Amino acid sequence: MHVAIIGGASTIATTVAHTLAGVAPTVDVSLVDLNEGAAWAHAKDVTHATYHFSNAPGSTVSGDDVGTIRAATPDELADLDPDFIVFNAAAPQPEDATDRGAREAELDRNLPIVESVAEDLQPLDPTPLLVVTNPIDRLVYQFYSLLEWPRRCFLGYSLSETARMADAIGSELGVPQNDVYCPMMGEHGENLVPILSRARADDASVPTDDLDREELLEYVRDIPFEIAKERGVAETSRWVTSAGITRVIRSAIAGGTPDGDDPRGRLGEPFCLSTPLAGEYGFENLSLSVPIDLDDGGVREIHEWDLAPAEADELTVAADAIRADLERIGAKGYDA
Repeated sequence: MHVAIIGGASTIATTVAHTLAGVAPTVDVSLVDLNEGAAWAHAKDVTHATYHFSNAPGSTVSGDDVGTIRAATPDELADLDPDFIVFNAAAPQPEDATDRGAREAELDRNLPIVESVAEDLQPLDPTPLLVVTNPIDRLVYQFYSLLEWPRRCFLGYSLSETARMADAIGSELGVPQNDVYCPMMGEHGENLVPILSRARADDASVPTDDLDREELLEYVRDIPFEIAKERGVAETSRWVTSAGITRVIRSAIAGGTPDGDDPRGRLGEPFCLSTPLAGEYGFENLSLSVPIDLDDGGVREIHEWDLAPAEADELTVAADAIRADLERIGAKGYDA
């Protein structure tokens, strides 16, 4: 698979390239950025890192099988012909963007970048596109509106919240976070919807009566900004995000290979990503995080679960918040 990362010289993009080189070494990566010099430098550095990954104890990947890491500019996108695209380009954030309203404030700053990149992508055949730039749900739908590719191509990253909720639940129950499964639907932002009705820990249902739902949510909402206050906004949550993006890419590869690994991973359950809806859960003309299965063409299946009443109500609140912004910017389906 060939993955093109737009905004390729950024903190997240370069960490994704390094992570892929370690855990999915056969993937080719193009770091696409206006700053070609910086993208080239990162690509060369990660290329050198593949030497150690390839020759470490236990490695089974020979030199001929290792993917290439290269730099490119946006006007080369059509010639790259990628199999998967990660959109991570964004306007610079203010240094004081360390509160929970920071994601929503990015909409107007990043819309022009989306419009420009959509023009660069027009010559390509429909390709799975994973949006990492905030506010994710709005920008996923904007790309869908501008490109008019099949909606299965459009994905929005939201797996960091899944890891943070697993941490919170694991701490409450005294179990390892990596054995906790709690899908997170709704908005990548304030209006998260933890699906505690389907949560499991160590292969057993989670006793939800023992958990404070609002306390868990406050932790998940607050922790990325606490991290940003300590490290600075330029660092962002680079490690969990790059690992989550890599998981999406590996799941797409596995889902397109019938005899390969289970695309759902060790816990055997679907995860949630933002994607345009057309009636699922009663919503259309917007994007929300919902449970999906992936293959190499994007979303293979959207699962429609029976939600607890509180979860369904919270999902409606998330949809209303996203809808209000789409109406304001005049997105497709909301034209005045």
